[in-house]
Amino acid sequence: MTVLILPNLFMDSAQVIRDGLPYDIFRRFKGFIVPTIIGVFLGTMVLVKTPLWVLNLGLGVMVLVFVISNLLKLNFTVSRQQEKFFSPIFGLLSGFLNGVTNAAGPALAIYFYSLKLDKRTFVKSLATIFVTTKLSQLVAISTWNLLNWYTIKLSLLVLLFSLAGFYAGMKAQDSVNQRNFNRGLMVLLALVGVILIVRAITQDA
Repeated sequence: MTVLILPNLFMDSAQVIRDGLPYDIFRRFKGFIVPTIIGVFLGTMVLVKTPLWVLNLGLGVMVLVFVISNLLKLNFTVSRQQEKFFSPIFGLLSGFLNGVTNAAGPALAIYFYSLKLDKRTFVKSLATIFVTTKLSQLVAISTWNLLNWYTIKLSLLVLLFSLAGFYAGMKAQDSVNQRNFNRGLMVLLALVGVILIVRAITQDA
């Protein structure tokens, strides 16, 4: 988890500043960001006490339930009025999951998908929240002595190998249309859900 923070920060920051700074996103999701930061610190504390397989299983089941409901056309749409209520809840949840498992992406993707954001706003919103959580997580893991020169060097090495895939992903984002983007997102979430459940089953208690 510690090794991936710096690569994630770099790549998400590039998405955030692409096409300009996300002032509109900060205004829209200001009720999301503070609970996210709180969730990160709570999750990091739980990280050292809770079996990881329990958290992976819960997250995997949640993701697959969402994907299956989407396939069955049981769409969950969050209106702008409901957003004020749900944003702090999902913010706290995503921050908590990020602090514990470094896997806030599925929960965030489910929520932002329910808001029916267009693909560029979807990606930019995800990246903005990710940067917020990673900066918070960087502080949180430092308080638990999880960040050291060894993990920093590994993190920089991972970053170098990640750049090629990141560039390819940016190009793919520009070329794919909204319908295929949504389909690809569902496929990716399904794979993540299955992987999390398999990981939970095969992990030691």
